[in-house]
Amino acid sequence: MTPSPRPTRGLTLGRAFGARIVVQPSTLVMLVLLALLFATSGGVELDRRTFTIGLVLALLLFVSVFLHELAHAATARAFKRDVSEIVLTLWGGHTSYDARGLTPLVSGVTSASGPVANLVIAGLAWLPIATGLLEPSLAQWLSGSVTVYGIVAWLAWANLVLAAFNALPGIPMDGGRVLEAIVWAVTGNRFRGMIVAAWGGRVVAVGVLMVGLSVPYLQGRTPDLFDIGWSLLIVAILWPAATQALRVARALDKRSAVTARALAVGAVALPFSVSVADARAAASAAGADEVVVLGADGAAAGHFPVALTEAVEEAARPSTGLQSVTMPLPRGAAVPIDADGDALVDALQEWWGRTDVWIAVDEGAIVGVVRLADAMKALQ
Repeated sequence: MTPSPRPTRGLTLGRAFGARIVVQPSTLVMLVLLALLFATSGGVELDRRTFTIGLVLALLLFVSVFLHELAHAATARAFKRDVSEIVLTLWGGHTSYDARGLTPLVSGVTSASGPVANLVIAGLAWLPIATGLLEPSLAQWLSGSVTVYGIVAWLAWANLVLAAFNALPGIPMDGGRVLEAIVWAVTGNRFRGMIVAAWGGRVVAVGVLMVGLSVPYLQGRTPDLFDIGWSLLIVAILWPAATQALRVARALDKRSAVTARALAVGAVALPFSVSVADARAAASAAGADEVVVLGADGAAAGHFPVALTEAVEEAARPSTGLQSVTMPLPRGAAVPIDADGDALVDALQEWWGRTDVWIAVDEGAIVGVVRLADAMKALQ
């Protein structure tokens, strides 16, 4: 059974779709910083009124991020996945759900639901404006008297930006996970999809830097410290995340190619009552390098490499029992012949230090021996 992840530290606000809603302390810091940024944008003087307006805009932004994450949680639950946490962080948020036995459909749709939620919010916010229920007041907007129209219009614009940014085809954005799911579905290899999406994240990071530095020139000015700072800050978030994903994908791709069948050494199963000479003859006939010794109940009780019998004098082999060369084997130390890398990792965690081999079985029949040292080396 997979252990539950350690709960995220932070302020618990409640639960939704079975998930704990967590706000990290750094989120409150970002809330204040954004309120100050919005309050003073356009050279407006900071006072109580402008800070209040900035705080309202910052809160609306974080509510939009929360609804984005809530959409992920709702979609995961719709696919009958347990959702453990919805976390709001300094740079946004993330949703944790049970990803065991994941499929391209579940991964892609769950990832896409976040940006779709922001598009829905943008559409709902723009609806009263488009239908004339809210009329613009340009004079009030320019004079600093922010109207309800202005706030609703900003909410629509902010969610449109959130949807567009999160839809970019690279990890760690949701669009990267959608790209991963598409490549996974086409190739049948999830980790190839992760590698493609991770490279997409690197491309997006470079693209963000280029756009951030080129837009000021298109506006007829040189980039200032604010332009450079924000561009580098976003790159500093995206590039390491994409690089880490690439590293993990390559490691997992290597692990996926490791199977018990590829590691297994041919073995022949023999009762404990046979002699060393009989065991050598049976192993030679089967082309096996290992012998699995069966106990009185027919279960694997020990093993030995055929080469170990060379230590027994040839003349003594017909009368020498297997107990002289057998190494004990704990009951249950077995893996299916088709076990993949993840299953082998779980088995290593369970059996390391208790045995040096596993019995490889195929539909209950012993077909080989997997040495733990070989498995460890292949999975590194």
